Amino acid sequence: MSEARTARGDGREVCVIGAGIVGCASAVALSQAGWCVTLVDAQATPGLGESRANGAQLSYSYVEPLATPAALRALPGWLLAADSPLRWRPRTDWAHWRWLLQFVAACRWSQVSATTEALLALSGLSRQVLHRWLAQWPTIAPATQHARPGKLVLYRDAAARPAVERQIGWQRAWGCEQQIIGADECRRLEPALAASGGGPIAFAVWTESEEVVDAALLAQALARASGATLRLGERALRFERGRAEGGEARISALHTEAGRIEADAFVLAAGPAVRALLQPLGWAPPVEPIRGYSITLPVHQPSMAPKVSVTDAARKLVYARLGDRLRVAGFAELCGSDRSLDPRRIEALCRAVRETFDGACSFDDPQPWVGLRPATPGGRPIIGATRWPGLWLNAGHGALGLTLACGSADLLTSMMSGQKAPIDPAPYRLPG
Repeated sequence: MSEARTARGDGREVCVIGAGIVGCASAVALSQAGWCVTLVDAQATPGLGESRANGAQLSYSYVEPLATPAALRALPGWLLAADSPLRWRPRTDWAHWRWLLQFVAACRWSQVSATTEALLALSGLSRQVLHRWLAQWPTIAPATQHARPGKLVLYRDAAARPAVERQIGWQRAWGCEQQIIGADECRRLEPALAASGGGPIAFAVWTESEEVVDAALLAQALARASGATLRLGERALRFERGRAEGGEARISALHTEAGRIEADAFVLAAGPAVRALLQPLGWAPPVEPIRGYSITLPVHQPSMAPKVSVTDAARKLVYARLGDRLRVAGFAELCGSDRSLDPRRIEALCRAVRETFDGACSFDDPQPWVGLRPATPGGRPIIGATRWPGLWLNAGHGALGLTLACGSADLLTSMMSGQKAPIDPAPYRLPG
């Protein structure tokens, strides 16, 4: 596969900080717009940070933010339950408390509706862009285990149905083709649920168009496709401010552990590290790291493992089939930048697989993983120019980084290149 650009062109130089899925997608979009790209990351290989073993679901029709009135009502019970999908560790950091206050303020239906509309627009663009790239480089899809198996969201409580019906009815106006189905139809679509019992199912939402992909492999493929100069294994340390020829103060260089990088523009796509890199400049965006977990299990009884993507709404867990592997991910923990792995969470993921798809997988090596999702209080990513000329931001995607990466990259590139934006950029502007 020849994925590198044949000519770099005479474009301006841009340095993208962060070689996760968002940064690598940004590198491709900028390269295709004529920019000469340098891609910097502390990891030795693209996609080995927060993208390494995420949930693998491309959830284009499931973008409702975490901050909702229902979540606010459930919060006390979640915080008190030992097996809660959400965990919070209070900190003395004022930025943490400000983020929490903004999260509570975002738990209004007017805010949720506006955010969901913005995220649906961005997810629709993201699907278009990814499919365009997959058509341009046909070997990427099989190399990254990209597939369109469809998605089932399982609901255990029948009382949730009226709210779910309203949600999918409202989303229909945005092109989301979804249907509510009963337990029998659910098990017909996914025979593994019938084979193992799958636990009680009141109803489910079926979305035929939903997709899966291995985020780490996709990031690596996009890094190659971008033709970017790769500066891997280099941790970004700080930005340098200088002045352009006209005297304008701007970001002029990035200092890494290996040296200094000059460029005409810088894109900060470093996930939870964006705050640390921006704080020395006197301001940092409201991005909070939310810790999540996953396991990746070898499938040893294919008929017992799910073929479609499955989300357990009650447990807040996702199941994604990646060839002969099953990725299972979930939980949200506000614990700062602590990456320590709680073995009880891994045990809970393994137990959920046994209860839902008993006999499907081997648990000899569950490949436990923990990652930090960089989230804004209301759930919208921040895409666009910062207050410092020359510095752009593409961050804060939360649990939707994989889903929104390609669209975010395309939108950012249109702004940086002075082109007409494919969707309204206003909802993603830097707050404050």
